[in-house]
Amino acid sequence: MQLLSKSPVLSEGSAGDEKEDKKCEDGTVIKKKFPQGISSAPPIQCRAVTSDIQLTINNCMNRSNSAVGSKYKGVITSERLGQMKKLVENAAANGKVFTIRGNWNVIRQQLIKRDWLEKVEMPEKEKTNLCARIRGITASDELIGNLPLKQDWESPSAYAEKCEKLIIARLLQRVDANLFWSMKRDQFDQKQRSNPNRMLNRFSRSLFASKEGLALLLQNYYWFTEPDVATVNFPRCFVLGFPEHFNHFVDNFRMTAAISLLKYVVQTYDTTKFKYCVELTDGKVPISSLKFGIDRCLEYIASQKHLDIDRDFTRVTQQEWVNFIDDYYLIVHNGEKFKTSTDTPILTIVSQAKAILKDVAKYWTEYDTDGFRNIWILKPGNKCRGRGIILVKYLKEVEKIMNLKLKYVVQKYIERPLIIYNTKFDIRQWFLVTSAQPLTIWMYKECYLRFSSQNYNLENFHESLHLTNYAVQCKYTNMEQRDKSLPKDNMWDSPTFRDYLRKLGKGDKWEQVIYSGMKESIVCAMLASQDTMDRRQNTFEMYGADFILGEDFRPWLLEINCSPDMSSSTSITKRMCPQFLSDIVKVVIDRRKDPKADVGNFELVYKQVLPRAPPYLGTNLAIRGKRMLRNRAFRIKLSSRTEKEKENNFQKKQSLMRAELLRKTTVLQKLPKIVQQDVYKGPVIEDLIEELQKCCQSLSEEKFTDQSKIRPTSAKGTRKRKEKQEVVARKIKVM
Repeated sequence: MQLLSKSPVLSEGSAGDEKEDKKCEDGTVIKKKFPQGISSAPPIQCRAVTSDIQLTINNCMNRSNSAVGSKYKGVITSERLGQMKKLVENAAANGKVFTIRGNWNVIRQQLIKRDWLEKVEMPEKEKTNLCARIRGITASDELIGNLPLKQDWESPSAYAEKCEKLIIARLLQRVDANLFWSMKRDQFDQKQRSNPNRMLNRFSRSLFASKEGLALLLQNYYWFTEPDVATVNFPRCFVLGFPEHFNHFVDNFRMTAAISLLKYVVQTYDTTKFKYCVELTDGKVPISSLKFGIDRCLEYIASQKHLDIDRDFTRVTQQEWVNFIDDYYLIVHNGEKFKTSTDTPILTIVSQAKAILKDVAKYWTEYDTDGFRNIWILKPGNKCRGRGIILVKYLKEVEKIMNLKLKYVVQKYIERPLIIYNTKFDIRQWFLVTSAQPLTIWMYKECYLRFSSQNYNLENFHESLHLTNYAVQCKYTNMEQRDKSLPKDNMWDSPTFRDYLRKLGKGDKWEQVIYSGMKESIVCAMLASQDTMDRRQNTFEMYGADFILGEDFRPWLLEINCSPDMSSSTSITKRMCPQFLSDIVKVVIDRRKDPKADVGNFELVYKQVLPRAPPYLGTNLAIRGKRMLRNRAFRIKLSSRTEKEKENNFQKKQSLMRAELLRKTTVLQKLPKIVQQDVYKGPVIEDLIEELQKCCQSLSEEKFTDQSKIRPTSAKGTRKRKEKQEVVARKIKVM
């Protein structure tokens, strides 16, 4: 039997050293030592500890203190250090240096297999001497110093590998990485983008990767459609941040309600063949509401046929729409009936509604998927993983979001999707963009299906029934009433889905409708977004597109994600995600040097062909030569020489101008002098001579005073000065 005593936890507020002895039952005296600073710690009772427990405690303490107590360090020989320096030099020369931020072990392993070296981001205090590294004389102590200590659980090979990785990272600190792989976009990416030759795994902007951006960019997708190349099925979507979009949504919501009412009446009558399922004598809804819906559908058909150009439709007031929407909810959602009318039989109205719906289906692209409940889905503009998504059926719920000025999009919910064993599902399809200009798109041949954990039902709007994201479904357990053929982890891969289609006799739908439709939708969406994409070369990015299938197997694009989940959450993703990342390396690394290299499961679905620039038919102009550079010492000498020459030229010009002015002022001496009247009796123009003398004298004084301020002037100033001199010379000649 061994006794264990443990000191209490230290606390502040010491009262002094306190010693206390305690005698246990077997006579053993245990000395308790309380270090200075213990005053309120509770006393610890001694307990009997077996030898097994004592051994376990000692082992745990040894493991916890191994990082401090172990003095064993890995020994890196000079030969091995020289080999690592050679590896670094070869990797830098061949452009095989990469940096990965985050836990992308598959990418890291694939690059290391291709003789790439990883440049690990290190803090400043861990960097070696820059001057020594630049000169190539990095000391061995700086490289192998401060290596991590060996842990007890580490094998010698694992510890040596860890030390070598750290030394190589130190050698690569001043080498630019040729590939930078990051988790998400941040400010640090801008620094990496400064080098145009560095490969990056993210574009600086992808507006189509947000729900708001995709809704705005696909408004004009029809300009980019091309049969069998680029077409997209996208449920009508409106951005609530724009008042115009909200007004268009209100109009579309009302028109959808009018069509849905006619579809409900026709479907109900065709199913039962009993008119009392539609109308009753004590019904609560007047038959005029059904006629109102028929009139709105007729106006819609006329506008699609452009018949509204020559005639004006009856203006419908807001109150009339409010009354119709209320009656629509009573009929469709509450199960009320129309009140029997003696004026128009209900069977006549049903027949008219059938004929109108046939014409509406020609122009209403989502006629088959809309259903008749007029359900819409509200999505936050910049959130993912199903957060904040709700289903709504009342217009006032959307108006509330609009008044709060939140960034939301409202999209028509596909009420009649393709379901498997009475369960809703969607498809996650991966694709890779390796260039935005010219646009180059690679599509992964394999995808996976995500199932809901509950049976599909339009009466209940809970997220577990309608949102198939794994982040949502992992919070709920599968209901007991689900078909046992469905997977427990709620995922299928595409081969399993193809087998299911073959059992239904629809095996050809995968290649002819589903896969080809997803391919065309992705190409069309990227073409519509190309003008807003980052056109930096040596950039690529992977995306995940979500599709839902209609009852006719046509895929409908829901959204595009810029950071698809690569975690091994299920057995399907555990197999597919590592393979997908490995194939990305094949496309962006292997095919970069060898166009015929294996690309795995990727398929080049679109490569844009840019038109050639028109040939220049004018004069063949060309400049041939070589720029001549002068050294700095010669430029300094030349500049000093030119300054001296300018000073000498300035002094010469100043002396010449002084001489010229002195020569011209001698003209003053040639002017006649005024004689006295007693000597000369003839006519004398005394006033004219005095004026000329004053004028010449003032001009000569101005010139001499201005010359003291003369500096080298421009050609314009020299021209003005010459003009003034010519004017003075003319006046003198006149005299």
